[in-house]
Amino acid sequence: MKNSKLNIIIFLLFYSCNTNYDSKWEYYFLNNSLEGWHIFQDNGEKSGWEVKDDILTFTGVSDMETGKGDASLLSDKIYYNFEIKFDWKVVKGANSGFMWGVNEDIKYKYPYQTGPEIQILDPYVYENYKSVLGGEIEENNILTDIEERKHFVGSLYDLSAPSKDLIVYPSDKWNTYHIIINYDKNLGNVFLNNKLINSFPLKGQKWDSMLRKSKFSKSKDYPYLGDSRWYDFGKFHKGKICFQDHPGEVSFKNVRVREIK
Repeated sequence: MKNSKLNIIIFLLFYSCNTNYDSKWEYYFLNNSLEGWHIFQDNGEKSGWEVKDDILTFTGVSDMETGKGDASLLSDKIYYNFEIKFDWKVVKGANSGFMWGVNEDIKYKYPYQTGPEIQILDPYVYENYKSVLGGEIEENNILTDIEERKHFVGSLYDLSAPSKDLIVYPSDKWNTYHIIINYDKNLGNVFLNNKLINSFPLKGQKWDSMLRKSKFSKSKDYPYLGDSRWYDFGKFHKGKICFQDHPGEVSFKNVRVREIK
């Protein structure tokens, strides 16, 4: 435990000494406002997000259940190198995610066709897969991942599993993410409850190797995605950040983002 804490301190000191910021923290969803955000490809008929007491909550029914179009929440602003901090909480069985590098071109039906995702999930579903919301698709996502845990809390979804000694609180309790995405350093880092649990490349040979082992290399198997399939997944280093529309209620608070030079 002492070595783990020491490694985090060393990492933070190294990262802070070698990182330049061109802006201060941008705080979102204050004063019960959705300013600076919009629903993915909004046609004026999509809904599902609300802010109350400065807490952002997805209270709608997901596209997976309605088939009426993805209602994930996207930033108006485009980000490149950045870090984001936020607290998140899910109800029992719920599933969500944070994405970046999302492209909103009409040829994409879902944000996850372009944006890599850090998983947000009720951790108990890995003990009882039948408790997950979303039906057979979500159940299979867990059953096929029991060993690798690339779909678990803190994973880079289907690409990189988190460390096994992470500390994650159950549904209805707040967890905290600190996610750092730096393409210039070719490094992504995920902290869960102040502990570094996942590090991964963002491009290059190692990224390509992870991609080949994932579902994102099997585009022909996903006709519901349309002609674009996964062909542009992870290719937009500059893009919008996103909170996902997925089964179950999920809440976020203390959301702040800072760009990195």
